[in-house]
Formats: sequence, structure tokens, C-alpha cells
Amino acid sequence: MTDFWTILLFVLAVFLIFYNFSTKFHYYVRISFFYITILLHGMEVCVTMIPSWLGSKGADYVFHSFYYWSKWTGIHTTVYNYEITQVDGPAIVICNHQNILNILSLPNPTKSRQRTPKMKVSKKSSLDIVSMSSVWPKHCAVMMKRILAYVPFFNLGAYFSSTIFIDRFNRERAMASVDYCATEMKKRNLKLWVFPEGTRNRDGGFIPFKKGAFNIAVRAQLPIIPVVFSDYRTFYSKPGRYFKNDGEVVIRVLDPIPTEGLTLDDVNELSDKCRDLMLVAYREVTAEAWKRTADRRGEQLVDKKID
Repeated sequence: MTDFWTILLFVLAVFLIFYNFSTKFHYYVRISFFYITILLHGMEVCVTMIPSWLGSKGADYVFHSFYYWSKWTGIHTTVYNYEITQVDGPAIVICNHQNILNILSLPNPTKSRQRTPKMKVSKKSSLDIVSMSSVWPKHCAVMMKRILAYVPFFNLGAYFSSTIFIDRFNRERAMASVDYCATEMKKRNLKLWVFPEGTRNRDGGFIPFKKGAFNIAVRAQLPIIPVVFSDYRTFYSKPGRYFKNDGEVVIRVLDPIPTEGLTLDDVNELSDKCRDLMLVAYREVTAEAWKRTADRRGEQLVDKKID
């Protein structure tokens, strides 16, 4: 028995040494625990979110509850213009896609939160879930690739979240999904969260927007609400294999962009307009996040070009 405890203490000591002094080991431990957190949370919401599903509240409960599950990550979020996402009525919410960690930013609906002042508005990985939890819109659902509908537990939770699955590789089905989304959103009074880049971008900046979200907005004549997350690379990078526990994310919700009177011929111009506005905001919130990170670590901010 003595040998067992000796070995256990030795293993624990080695683990702590590697965890504190090896950036890569620290990364793999934290990201593994993060995915375990997602799995356990998915199993939990398969049961606990049934009342929310019956009330047609979309994925509200999923993200509100994940706020608590993700607290251990140490990621701090600052949200500007949060109230825009809480208005009643359907809308298309578009956001830059960096990482699954984006969910952490969803707001805690039972916790009083300090509101930051409104600011006028003139890469990817699984961390996006974290950020989303701080700014999740009222009565909102998510659009996802159809292949994710076959992931155990995740698919059931997604179903109860009113998730809309689309087939990106079949044009005929994708176009049918546009009409289906437009009809369902208006009928069920739901907002729809979409990553218009379509895939994760780990290199900063934005990759070209796909047109699906804008087609839906125009078909349904619904406003578009752009949401912008700052760059994560001061605390997280999959290529760099680091995941620090002092992350700062600045999130800004931009003014809604109306689509009344627009047709499908206007989609390209609408997409470019949204992307340009979001890029301006992205550079601003990333600069603020970098400053907050430097202040939090007691470091001097080094001027760097923001992509």
C-alpha cells in the first residue's frame, strides 16, 4: 500500500511539473478537459433543456448553462451593446468564427452584470462556444453542418436546441434549407446564429463570407445583427499549442442591418457591407483585447499589426 501512494505522489509531482513548465503539455491537458466539459454538458442538456425546447426558446438554455461549465477556463469577456441581441423578434445573427471556445462569452441570465457603455461602430477553433455564452441572443438557434447531426449526445442536444442542419455540399438541398429556415424562423419567432465564413479561421482576420445567411435574411426580410469577437491568439493557438488561463475576449454587437426591400440580387453587396463593418470592429476589439491582456499580465503592450 505504501508503494502505491509513493507511485501516485510521484506521478502527481511529474504531472504538476510538466503542467506548469511545458506549454504543450499544459495545452493538451486544458484542451482535453475542455472537450470533456463539452461532452458532459451535452449529456446534461439532453435532459435538462427539454422544458426550454417545449417553450420554443431555441438554444438559450444550452448557452446560459455552459456559462457555468466553462468558468474554469479563466477566459474573461467584455461585451458591448449586449442589449441589441435581446430584442424580441426573428433576426439573422452573424459572427466571425475562430474556435469552439466562442461559447464561453454567453451571458449569465441570473447574474447581475455590469454593462459596458455603448460604442458607436463607424482563428478559428472550438473556443467560440465560450464567447457565445456571454452574448447569446434571446430565443436563438444555430445553423450547423449536417454531418454534426450524427455525433452522439451532441445531436440530441442540438435537436432540443432547435438547431437547423444544412447540407453544404448539395446545392439543391442547401437552397431548400434557405426557404425552410426563413419559414421556420418567422413561424417560431427564432433568431438564427450563423458563422458566414463557413469554416474556422485560425490565422486572424476574416476569410470570405458564404452567402447562405444573407440569402436567408433577404428571403425572410429579416434584419442582420453582426457580432464580432476579438482575436484569441494572445491566450490560445492550436498551431502554437498553447492555451493560457488568462484569456481576454472583447465582443461587440453592431447595429442591426435591415434587409426590407432587398432581393437576392442585392446579396453580394449586402455580404460585402457586413464584412467591411465587421472587419473594422474586429481590429478595434482585438486592439482592446490585446491591451487588456497586457494590463492583466503586467506586461508592456507591443505594437503589432492586426490582420
